Amino acid sequence: MARIWNPGTAAGAVAASVGLAVMYVLSALTGLAALPQALQEPVLALMPGWLFGLLIDRLQHAGKVVEEVGLIIFLILAGALLGAVLHLLEQRWHSGQDTILAAAAAYALIGLVALPLAGSGPFGLALGLQSVVEWALVAALFGFSYELALQRLDLPPRSSDADWGRRRVILGLPGLLALASLATIAIFRAPSWALGLLASSQSSGQTPAETPVGSFYQVSKNFSDPQISARSWGLELNGLVRSPRRYLYSELMAQSLTSEIVTLECVSNLVGGNLISTGSFSGVRLRDLIAAAGPAPAASAVNFNSADGYQESMALTTVQSDPRILVALQLDGAPLPVSHGFPARIVFPGHYGMRGPKWLVQIELAGAEQTGFWEGQGWEHAAVVKTWSRIDVPAAGSIAHAGHVLTLTGVAFAGTRGVAAVEWSPDGGRSWRPAQLQAPLSELSWTLWNATWTPSGEGAHKIVVRARDGSGAWQDARVESSFPSGASGYHSVTVNVAS
Repeated sequence: MARIWNPGTAAGAVAASVGLAVMYVLSALTGLAALPQALQEPVLALMPGWLFGLLIDRLQHAGKVVEEVGLIIFLILAGALLGAVLHLLEQRWHSGQDTILAAAAAYALIGLVALPLAGSGPFGLALGLQSVVEWALVAALFGFSYELALQRLDLPPRSSDADWGRRRVILGLPGLLALASLATIAIFRAPSWALGLLASSQSSGQTPAETPVGSFYQVSKNFSDPQISARSWGLELNGLVRSPRRYLYSELMAQSLTSEIVTLECVSNLVGGNLISTGSFSGVRLRDLIAAAGPAPAASAVNFNSADGYQESMALTTVQSDPRILVALQLDGAPLPVSHGFPARIVFPGHYGMRGPKWLVQIELAGAEQTGFWEGQGWEHAAVVKTWSRIDVPAAGSIAHAGHVLTLTGVAFAGTRGVAAVEWSPDGGRSWRPAQLQAPLSELSWTLWNATWTPSGEGAHKIVVRARDGSGAWQDARVESSFPSGASGYHSVTVNVAS
C-alpha cells in the first residue's frame, strides 16, 4: 500500500480533475461528450436490470446525477492509480520524461479503452478528426498537470528563498487548476444536476386535467438529448415493404394530423409518483403510414430506431388493429419540445413511456421484433400500464382540525381500460368510501377524483386511495418495485388531526 500511495497518486488525481474540467469546457464549446457523459450508456447497459430498477425506484431522475458524479469520482480515482504507477516506473527508469509518459498513458487509456467502450471508436475516430485532436489536448493537459503537481509534491525547498518562492508560484498551478476543475464542473453541470434532483420530488397541489408542457414529465436514457434540425431530418420507412420511402418533416406535417389527449406514464413511476402527465398529441396514424408502404407477406413486426440509439418494436398486427398509435409531431398544438422527441416520436396509448421511442429516425418492417433498449436490461416487453392512483391533496404531514371539512383530491389512471371507480380510506384501509370522479378528457387520459372528509378525532390518520379499472379489477395492493413491469401498491398520506 505504501508503494501505491506515493506522490504520484495525488498528482494523478489532480491531473484527472484538470482533464475532467477541460472535457466539460470542450463539451460546452464544441459539443464533445465528456467521458462521464459518454460512458453513461455503456454503464447502464452493463448494469443488471434489477439494480437499475432499484436505483430508479429510490432516486428517480436523481439516479442520473448519482451516476454522473460516480463516474467523475471513478475517473479521478483512475487518474490517481495511473499517477501512482507512473511514479513507480519513473523511480525505476529515471527517464525524466514525466509529462510525456503521463500524456501518452492517458491518451492510450482514453483512446483504446474509454472511447471504444463509449462507442466512439479508437481515439474517437468515429466522431471525426476534431474529436481525435480534442482528446489529444485533454491527454496533453493531463500530462502537464501531472508533472507540475508531482514537482510540487515531490521536490524539497531549494536553498534560495527567492528561488523557492518563484517555484511555489509555478508549482502551485496544479492546485489552482484542480480547484478550477471543480468549479468548472459545478458551473456546467449544476443546472442539470439540480433539475434532476428537483424532478424526483413528489407532486403537490391539485393536478390539472391537462399538464402544461413545461411541467410534462421528462425521462431519457441520455445525458444530452439529440438536437435535430427539421430541415435535415427524415423518417425512413423501409424493410419488408413494397414501397419504402423517406418522409421529410414538411411532408408529414402536410398530412391530415390526428389529435389525441393521452396520459403517458414512465415505467419507473412510483406509487404516488409524478412521472405521469397528460397532453394533447398530434401526428399521423402509424398504421396509415405502414399501409401506404405496403407490408410484404413476410412482415410481422414493426421495429423503431431513434437518433440516440434507442430501439423498440411491436407486432404488426398490433399496429394494424389500433388507430390510436401515433407518429406524434406536436404536443399541445406546437412542435414537440426537444426533450419530448422532436421532430417525431411514437405515442402508444395504454403502455408505459418506454414503448414510445423519441427522436424517431426509422420505422422498419421485419420478420421478427427486435429487443428493445430497456427490455434488453430485463424490463418487461409488454409494458402495459397498471391501474394506479394518487392522493394530491392533502400533502403528507398536513395538519387538519377535528370537525372541519377537509378536501381530498387526486388522480387515477388505468390506461385504455379506463377508471370505473376510486375509493379512499381515512383509517389505513380498514374501511372504504367512494370518491367523486370528473369526466376524463378522453378515453386515453387519467381521471381526476375528489372527496370531502370531516375528521372527528384527534391524532394521526392514514389516508389511502385505490382505483378500479373498466374491466372491474381493483388496483393491485401488493407493494412491488417498478422493475421489471411497473410499480404497484396503494398510495397513502398521513394527516395529523388537531382539536
